Amino acid sequence: MTIRTILTAALLAVPQLASAQEGFEELRDQCIACHGETGQSETEETPSLGGLDDYYALISLVGFREGRRPSDIMADITADMSNNDLRAAAAWIQGLPDPEPPEAPGDPAIMERGAALARDHHCVQCHGAELRGGHQMPSIRNQREDYLLKALRDYKAERRLGDRAAMVEVVQELGEAELADLAHYVAHLPAE
Repeated sequence: MTIRTILTAALLAVPQLASAQEGFEELRDQCIACHGETGQSETEETPSLGGLDDYYALISLVGFREGRRPSDIMADITADMSNNDLRAAAAWIQGLPDPEPPEAPGDPAIMERGAALARDHHCVQCHGAELRGGHQMPSIRNQREDYLLKALRDYKAERRLGDRAAMVEVVQELGEAELADLAHYVAHLPAE
């Protein structure tokens, strides 16, 4: 267990204060502007937040605040957030509904190739059979396709490391077409 995991767990263990919720109320509109009121993003290359649990959300927010996860926008937003603000934001994120699949179904040939890639390259082992993640792993099911492709490219180029160094290893042998197939597959999984 890393020191960061221990510190993040300690942040979660502290009871949320009413003032944390009140402080986050002022920041929530900034979250909604990019990630959507229901957590389903309509902003290019911006992730949907629905489906994430509070632990993973908190790890991400701390990473943005401490500069370990690259994003100028998120670094600016989280820079002055207190630990209580981060906990309140993570709790709000956990309460968002799972993202809906796109209206248009996935291309059948790409869906078949993407399913094989997800199986053969450990997506289902780490993110779960339904790709809904878990305590330390994000839900990726029905995430924005453009965001998924950007994230996969960032991992492959080693621009995004943090706690997800295993992702760098997973995507190294995948070519651009395979990254695109995988992103399409995950984004277009049918509703359950």
